[in-house]
Amino acid sequence: MEKWRAKLALGDTAGAWDEFISRYQGLIYSVIRRTLNDPDDIAEIFAELCGDLSRDDLELAASHVDVIKARYSTWLVTVVHNRTIDWVRKREGRRRFSAPEGLSPVQGQIFQCVVCERRPHAEAYEMIAQRSPTAITYRDFLRELSATYRILQKSGRMIGRFFPGQPPDLAAEAPDTDASLLLEESSSRVGAAMSALEPDERLAVQLFVIDEVPAAQVAKIVGWPNAKTVYNRVSRALARMRKELAQHSGPGE
Repeated sequence: MEKWRAKLALGDTAGAWDEFISRYQGLIYSVIRRTLNDPDDIAEIFAELCGDLSRDDLELAASHVDVIKARYSTWLVTVVHNRTIDWVRKREGRRRFSAPEGLSPVQGQIFQCVVCERRPHAEAYEMIAQRSPTAITYRDFLRELSATYRILQKSGRMIGRFFPGQPPDLAAEAPDTDASLLLEESSSRVGAAMSALEPDERLAVQLFVIDEVPAAQVAKIVGWPNAKTVYNRVSRALARMRKELAQHSGPGE
């Protein structure tokens, strides 16, 4: 049992809160920063969340039950994320966003996760892959993500309208472009670009992008901590490869 729960069970509410916030303060801040950039906004929603979590003898904080729900940190991330989005919508007076016409079922899920819920791409992929009745690879997800952004941009409304906070930099947030173009290059040029990568990155790109091995399995093979590391490092590697390929393209290519 966590220390804060043990103290709460003994009736030491103040001590329980001290233990709770000491353990989870960093996690709460990091989740808020996914959506908000302004330090004053971050401080305000953090204070509001602390009030909610500590109120009524930590009723909200203690409402999670391990045996029937996700592990505590995962549950807390969801609570903080949803409260942050609600705070932003309330402050800006925005209603929930309606998806533009022309989205496929998968693109509709991407719109919900990425635009409405402001989830990172890797997290959105994990959620959609778990819900999908058919297997969807990360490469397929990236292509659908790119298509979703294109539809948003062509919808006739400013892209920022779809985001409750600051909209992401589409160029930086859409590594699918690098993946898609990479797969269209000749094998000799791709091989040359891959040779510039670190050995572990080269292996990860080969397994994840070309061979479509699941991220969790790639992480075990390469020796990286987890699937999220695979998403992040492969995305950065693809961006570097694309830059390398562009620099060595001839005028007619």
